Amino acid sequence: MRRSAAKSRADKSRTDTAAVNASPVVQPVETVDIVPGRLTQSSWASMIGQEEGEEVVADIIAELVEGVIDRCYQLYLKEQLTPYSVWWARNNLVETVECLLLRRDEGDDPEHEPFWQEDTEPQPCSIDSWAEGCVPLLHTTK
Repeated sequence: MRRSAAKSRADKSRTDTAAVNASPVVQPVETVDIVPGRLTQSSWASMIGQEEGEEVVADIIAELVEGVIDRCYQLYLKEQLTPYSVWWARNNLVETVECLLLRRDEGDDPEHEPFWQEDTEPQPCSIDSWAEGCVPLLHTTK
């Protein structure tokens, strides 16, 4: 080994051991009051973190509740299918039978009788010039 290579290795080992032995410089944390005397920057950050965690949990719960409600609605529709089908078939059958079998007309109530009286004869209208025979016809001779 050459002398310059050995020297460079020695320099490298010194810098590595110096970096390991050196203690990290601790800078004092500045406490910034958001609300003087009551709320510091660090407590504010922890509150925001907690709130974000609660939002994540709220989203998960909302997703679960939505799935449960959708499933309940599907079961409700399945449960209501038979009664609705029976009701629909009954109404259609009743309408068909009523069309085929006419009922006797019982007439109107006596209190509605004046509405069904015959109207009086209308007054004759004035002569219409377009009516047949209203315009005199003149015959010319050649």
